[in-house]
Amino acid sequence: MADAISIAARIMADDLFRLNVISQNLANAGTTGYKKEVVVARPFVDYLQQNVTVSMPALSSTIDPRQGSLTQTASALDLAIEGGGFFELAGAEGPLYTRQGSFRLDGRGRLVTPAGIPVVGGGGEITLSGTQPSIDRQGRIFEGERFVAQLKIVSFADPARLTPLGGGLYAASSQVRGAGEPSTEPLQVRQGFLESSNVVTLPEMVRMIELTRRFESASKIAQGYDGMLGAAMRIAEF
Repeated sequence: MADAISIAARIMADDLFRLNVISQNLANAGTTGYKKEVVVARPFVDYLQQNVTVSMPALSSTIDPRQGSLTQTASALDLAIEGGGFFELAGAEGPLYTRQGSFRLDGRGRLVTPAGIPVVGGGGEITLSGTQPSIDRQGRIFEGERFVAQLKIVSFADPARLTPLGGGLYAASSQVRGAGEPSTEPLQVRQGFLESSNVVTLPEMVRMIELTRRFESASKIAQGYDGMLGAAMRIAEF
């Protein structure tokens, strides 16, 4: 009976992890450039090589890098990447990456994210004198005829291993191959466009309902076996 309780507890823990991932996806379905998180199971070889116990997490999450749809806007500072790659940002503790191209100018004229994080160009932070630059498909920024900067767009050999930080931001550890390398794959920068989240809400909601029901069933099983075990122990005392 104790084994049955452990199995039910494992199912509940896994389903709770999945529910949290789905909740995160649904909460960001309207977030520009958001990449949905996908649950992945720990490879079985890990259990053989690392002495993994049932109490250790069996699941983790990764991102789905597939592109969302592009929506046209009226802002010259709204940018979308058609194809792979990420805009590089100058984070306080190192480079950050995003597909969320809803940029603006701060009080110093720097091109920044809505959270105020500077966008990086080939020569560092990008400073503009006005809000109506011309940005071509290669990411080159002009003010009138004057070249200002080249957007730094980088790609990753395995973008699914980027770490989501929330708000459409991602970090790359040293384990992410190709981290920070200038993009060499075909892509185009689209000025006056934003990329939508790639979350499709209906399948996520259906999966949430299924997991909620299974979680409740596993909880009832655990409670039932716990009650039977308690009753058996009381009888053994007589």
